Amino acid sequence: MKIVRPMTVNDANLLSSNVAETDYAAYNAGTTYALSDRVILVSPSSAVTISIANPGVVTWAAHGLVDGTPIVFTTTGNLPTGIVAGTRYFIRDAAVNTFRLCTKIGGTAIITTGTQSGVHTATAQIHKVYESLQASNLNHYPPSSPTWWLDSGATNRWKMFDTSVTSQTSATDQIVVSLLATGRVNTVALLNVSAATARVVMTDDVDGVIFDETQTLASDSGITDWYAYFFEPIIRATDALFSDLPPYADAQIDITLTDTGSAVLCGAALLGLAREIGGVQYGASVGIQDYSVKQQNDFGDYTILERAFSKRGVWAIYVENYLVDELNKILAEYRATPTLYIGSEYFTSTFIYGFYKDFSTVISYVDYSICNLELEGLT
Repeated sequence: MKIVRPMTVNDANLLSSNVAETDYAAYNAGTTYALSDRVILVSPSSAVTISIANPGVVTWAAHGLVDGTPIVFTTTGNLPTGIVAGTRYFIRDAAVNTFRLCTKIGGTAIITTGTQSGVHTATAQIHKVYESLQASNLNHYPPSSPTWWLDSGATNRWKMFDTSVTSQTSATDQIVVSLLATGRVNTVALLNVSAATARVVMTDDVDGVIFDETQTLASDSGITDWYAYFFEPIIRATDALFSDLPPYADAQIDITLTDTGSAVLCGAALLGLAREIGGVQYGASVGIQDYSVKQQNDFGDYTILERAFSKRGVWAIYVENYLVDELNKILAEYRATPTLYIGSEYFTSTFIYGFYKDFSTVISYVDYSICNLELEGLT
C-alpha cells in the first residue's frame, strides 16, 4: 500500500492550460444580476499583508476589498480616508487563508471573528462560479455574500484541481496542462478521466526530459477469451497512475489527455510524493457510497435523481514493526488533508482519494503488525 501526499496546485504552480476560463461572464460589481444568473470570479494571486498588534485590532500594509473593489492602503495604524465608520468590508488573512469580515470603528478596524496578533501574509486566489440567489443582486461581492450568491464550485479549468473527483474539467480533443512541482514528486494520478491516452512528461531545468510515458486507457478487464475480445464493447479505464517518476525537486510536469474528436474529461489530477507503508492483506473490501435519490411512489414507479458518489475501503495492512510509529505519525499528520491511498496498483478500485474515518494498529507479532484502516473517498 502507498500513501501519496498530493501537492496543492495554485496560480503559481499552474504554468499553462489549454482550457479557457470562460465559463460565464466575469463578475462586475456595477451590474444588477437577476435570479439564477451565473458569473465567474477569477482573481489571480495577489499578496495581502495584515499586521495585527492585538487580537481584533488591525493595521494595514497592503490592500483589502470594499464591496469587491480593491483598496490600496498607504498608512499603518489607521485606515485610509474615504471609508466611513460602520462600513463592512473583507480582508484576506493568511492564518486561515480566508476572508475576514471587518467593521471600521474610528481609525481602526475591528475583526468580527477572532485571530491572533502578528504579521500575516496571504495569497488571494479565486477561480469560482457563482449563481445569483436573489433578484436585483447589485454590489454584493460573491465570496462574502452567501445569502446573495451560491458557490457553484471551481471554474472548468480548475475542476481537475479542486477537492472533488466528480467535478470534471472538460475540453474537446485534448486537455494539456503544465505544472511546476513544489518540492519532490514521484507520482501522478489522474482520476475519473475520459480519454483514449494519457501522457506525463517530467522535465528538469538541468537534465532536460527525465520521464516520458504514455498510457493507453483501453481496458482489457473482463476480456477472457477471443469472443469477448472481438465482440464485447470497448471500455476504458477511468483512472491512470504514473508511479515511477524520478523524485526530482521542483521539476516541470506536463499532462496530456487525448481523445481526438471527442470530449476529454478529468476529475482530478494529483501530483505528490508516495510512501510505501505495507501490504494490503487479502480480504480487503472496496465499494462506493451513492448519494443519488431514488423515490418510489404508491404505484411502485421510481423517480431517480442521480448525484455524486464516493469510494469506500476497509483494509487490513501488513506493516513492518519498524514502520509502525512512522505510519501513525503520517496518518495523524494527514488526518484532515485529502490524500491518495493506493491499496494495490493492480486494482484501480483501490485508488481512494479522501480521508480515513478510523484506523487502529495491532502490534501482533515480533516482526510485523496489522493496521486496520477505514477509508472514505471524496465525491
